[in-house]
Amino acid sequence: MINTTKIAKSNLKQNKSKSVLIIVTIFLATTLLAAVGMTCLDWSEANKENVRKYSGTQHGLYSVVDENTYEIIRNHADIKETGIVNGIGVIEFKDETKIGLGFATSKGIEFNNIEIIEGNIPKSINEIMIDDLALEKLGYKKELNQKINISYGDYTKDGMTEKEFIVSGITKASEQAKARKAYSIVVSEDYMRSTRDMSKENFNVFFTLKDEEKLSGEELKFKIEDIGEKIGLSKAKIKVNEDYIATLKPDIEVMMWGGIIALIVILSSILVIYNIFYLSIITKVQEFGKLRAIGATKKQIKSIVLKEGMILSMIAIPMGIVLGYLINEFILGKIFFNFVNISKLPIAIGVMIVSLLTVFISLIKPMSVASKVSVIEAIRYNGEQNTKSRNRKGYDSINIKKLAYANLTSNKKRTYVTILSLTLSGIIFIVMASVLSSIDAEKMARNHNPYDISISLANYTFGDEESPNTELNMLQMKNPLNDEFVKELEDIEGIKNIEKKNYLKVGIESLNTEYKYDSILGVTERDLEDLEFYLVDGKIDLEKLKSGNEILITYSDLAKDKNIKAGDIISLTLYDGEKEIEKEFKVQAVTDGWGMFAIHEDAFKKLVKVNTTNSLGIYTDKNKYDEVKSYIKNIVDSSEYFRDSYIDGEIEAYKLSVYLTKGIGYSLVIILGVIGFINLINAMITSIITRKKELGMLQAIGLTNKQLVKMLNIEAMFYTGTMLITSLTLGTGLGYIAVQVFRKSGGSYAVYTFPIVQVIIMIACIVIAQLTLTYLISKNFNKESLIDRVRYSE
Repeated sequence: MINTTKIAKSNLKQNKSKSVLIIVTIFLATTLLAAVGMTCLDWSEANKENVRKYSGTQHGLYSVVDENTYEIIRNHADIKETGIVNGIGVIEFKDETKIGLGFATSKGIEFNNIEIIEGNIPKSINEIMIDDLALEKLGYKKELNQKINISYGDYTKDGMTEKEFIVSGITKASEQAKARKAYSIVVSEDYMRSTRDMSKENFNVFFTLKDEEKLSGEELKFKIEDIGEKIGLSKAKIKVNEDYIATLKPDIEVMMWGGIIALIVILSSILVIYNIFYLSIITKVQEFGKLRAIGATKKQIKSIVLKEGMILSMIAIPMGIVLGYLINEFILGKIFFNFVNISKLPIAIGVMIVSLLTVFISLIKPMSVASKVSVIEAIRYNGEQNTKSRNRKGYDSINIKKLAYANLTSNKKRTYVTILSLTLSGIIFIVMASVLSSIDAEKMARNHNPYDISISLANYTFGDEESPNTELNMLQMKNPLNDEFVKELEDIEGIKNIEKKNYLKVGIESLNTEYKYDSILGVTERDLEDLEFYLVDGKIDLEKLKSGNEILITYSDLAKDKNIKAGDIISLTLYDGEKEIEKEFKVQAVTDGWGMFAIHEDAFKKLVKVNTTNSLGIYTDKNKYDEVKSYIKNIVDSSEYFRDSYIDGEIEAYKLSVYLTKGIGYSLVIILGVIGFINLINAMITSIITRKKELGMLQAIGLTNKQLVKMLNIEAMFYTGTMLITSLTLGTGLGYIAVQVFRKSGGSYAVYTFPIVQVIIMIACIVIAQLTLTYLISKNFNKESLIDRVRYSE
């Protein structure tokens, strides 16, 4: 009885070089798949965490809802969970800080991502849960169970209400709360009910729907609006949390890039593993013939080849998954996703399955070839590919070049697969190098902010109806970035030029969007190139934009959703300090850029009376930069309404990101390059093994070791030369296209430059590796005596 497992193990022991090459290939491929898969999972989860942090975890919100309506919502067949929030009163300070008092259920607290630092939700009538910064503002220590006296304005009463509370819990003030200077106190339900007529109270009801996993984003949105309308709520009282709903489904963009990388890795691995096994079977044709002669079936021959692949997979795949996990967890995870905590087990299992499938697909053809070997074929086998031609072409004379050419053409399939694998790695390297070369820390920083120093307004609210006095339009009535301030800066030695950027709050209710407010930004000739690059509809004419009657839509999704085209008229509400001005604009063009709308910087004074300067961009003399920076810092630190940024800090921040991106990108292509180079190693080793007798006879009649090395070098140069020519030709074109796609995808700062340094390094590495490889192979070949080589296979 033929033991296929025993034969498979014996084959692997006899051909250790082949086994090592396959293990390395599977190991590297699995490492890449695991690292990429786990990083994509972290990336997607990080995006979700950010959305949950700023938008909450509810599907929707029904506002201004009385108790009876709330009961209908809570008991609705399609509603899964509800949480309510109800305002009680407010404490106001002279510096415009506010502390709001309100009641919230545990689900209301959860949906709004209120982080409890210590303690519990209030239960007794005199208990409260309070923000840490609210305690600080009120002059108390951040301690539980302390008694605090509060004087607040109750929304249902005139005058002030005095009350002593006990702190049962302390919460962390969010970044939004800090910016708005608006903190919170949560009271108990008993206290809320004891202070007001509940029949007159209206709540904000946060909720989630049942069967969210079975519904698409559009279906969830439709159901939220449908339920609200059926219980009698107006559209203004129905809010869909579209940001959170979008995170419930897989991140398509992250999945797409992860899938592309995985596909490249899998394709490269299949080519290498297939070629190694295919060439291995060629060298063992006589062995398989003997097995067929003693009764082995085709199924058993296939089983031997399959078991060889699976045994090697069981060694390489676990090691690859472990290394991929370590790279993700302790390198990429620590740098980019430190706050993400999600199980990687599903990815590990998925990678294991994909890796096994990759190996299996690689073995399909070799298994078929091995099973078809007959006893007669095995006896006749001479290591060359069968040809239908009956006439054999020979040479009148022979030299080293002709010997190399004869070997390359003796098995064209082996030659083509090896070239394909190497070329794929080369093309990927050049495309990746082209994209990475277009990324530059200073370009990124200057694209985000072209100025040496920037001063912008800070600590104002935008669209917060609960804090109207801290809104941008109110701050603009006494804008600290006024003409006098600009004149003061212009007098500073070292400042060459100052550019103003305008920003105007507008109401967009007429467009029936989810949000009531947005902004109009100012653009100049400097912005024209990017605006035209992302142009979707219409034609941009900056002179006409100066009139104040025409406008750009710089958020193409809005135009798409609302079917707005160039030439259409839209109506916006301009917030001119305390005044509201209704204004119609003609849509000049639709493009993509910052914000939602844009007009020329010169048009703002024609539309409103307030000073709409929102930021100042300062250019300095290089030699005076540090002095100017120090002076500006002192000015900014003395005002609570200023925020500053400096180009050197921006560049340093981007440098880390660029270094990490390039490190990850080049690591990826280097590993793919190693996988491709393994194919060359295998092809040359197999070439030597299958021609051992032939080369032995040539050496017996005068072929020197030097000539043997030269012949091997010619063969290797054919592979690498073809690979370089093809890679440089296709890779350069594809690299240029990739940079343009990258620009369209958000990297507008990217400028294509041919990666000459990287290409030279690639060529040098290939040449060195090739020469080293041929030297080692010839040295190993000559360890065997000439007589043994001539007698090989006898």
